[in-house]
Amino acid sequence: MTPEEQTQEFDARVRVFTYRYMLRNEKSPAIREIAAALHCPAAKVRGALARLSESHAFMQQENGELWRVAPFSCTPTAFPVKVGKRSWFANCIWDALGIPAMLGKDAEIQAACGCCNYDMPLQIHNGKLSSTQGVVHIAVPAREWYKDVVFT
Repeated sequence: MTPEEQTQEFDARVRVFTYRYMLRNEKSPAIREIAAALHCPAAKVRGALARLSESHAFMQQENGELWRVAPFSCTPTAFPVKVGKRSWFANCIWDALGIPAMLGKDAEIQAACGCCNYDMPLQIHNGKLSSTQGVVHIAVPAREWYKDVVFT
């Protein structure tokens, strides 16, 4: 196996471990937890997370820890998503809708209006929004989301 193939294989192991951990624990793993589980140095995990962040599926905080594991947020947000007895946060409504789509499950999304904070809960049943009222407004074109992902 070439060094490039070894790097790709390790990055895939980090990605799979992170998603499985996120699904099981309803939160993201810390770098030290990934390193311990994969029996490797934290520096190697940091490198993998940096490479995985190039695609924007993973995004890191300034300290290197995970901020986003798409469609999940690694920090509490205004977009909690409940699937059965489990719950996760999403960074935006788009990601909040992505969680039940990814899991193929019904969900409750406790969103709120961005300008007035009025509760706007959403229900997903059989892959569809159950309410026909309300608007999901995405103010920034998708091609510009990663110019300022925190604002988006």
